[in-house]
Amino acid sequence: MAQRVLLIEDDAAFRRAVADVLVRDGYAVAEAATGTAGAAKALAETPDLIILDLVLPGIGGIEVCQRLKQDLRSASIPVLILTGNDREGQDVACLDMGADDYLTKPVKADRLLAYCRALLRRSRPEAEHPPEVAVGDLRLDYGRKLVTLKGKEFPHLTPKEFSLLYELACRSPEPEDRSELYRRVWGMDPPSEIALRTVDVHVRRVRLKLGWRSDRWLIVVSGRGYSIAPPA
Repeated sequence: MAQRVLLIEDDAAFRRAVADVLVRDGYAVAEAATGTAGAAKALAETPDLIILDLVLPGIGGIEVCQRLKQDLRSASIPVLILTGNDREGQDVACLDMGADDYLTKPVKADRLLAYCRALLRRSRPEAEHPPEVAVGDLRLDYGRKLVTLKGKEFPHLTPKEFSLLYELACRSPEPEDRSELYRRVWGMDPPSEIALRTVDVHVRRVRLKLGWRSDRWLIVVSGRGYSIAPPA
């Protein structure tokens, strides 16, 4: 069965061109020209991947992303931002709002498809992952994508946030560098410094969501990357 991609883009010519690329690569593509229509279609059809522009009629792309990531019906769907807005810091803002990755237009077809494959690959469960990992009072249930800390459940991490925390927990207390984390969580070699900043943004979001002195146990190891120490 073909994997389903929802393309939310107001430029009809560009939307058609991207849809053609995706269809030729074997995807089933649904389209929406406004943020309102795109958000409604995402909730109704729960696609495997959403490609989202930022500048849209009605609801803007950032608000669409926020709404979908806050709704349990769509929170686990990976969102790839594809936009002509290359303003400095825009990528970080989008990642902070829950987007899983970010590309700017124009983009080559092979690069777009590589990002789609990576996001879809990382959103699927893999049999070789241990079903549960524990580091002190931090527990991660891989099948349910559920984090428990000090007995409290945190069900609202995005797939990327969970995967990042899971990879670090599997290797605790050894540190993991940002490039390797990007390869493991995003499924590809980091193409640029922006990709490495993506890791930093996701670490910051995990800390904010988990609280409980998380900056003391989800730590930066100078010159080496990130590590998890048993939460005290």
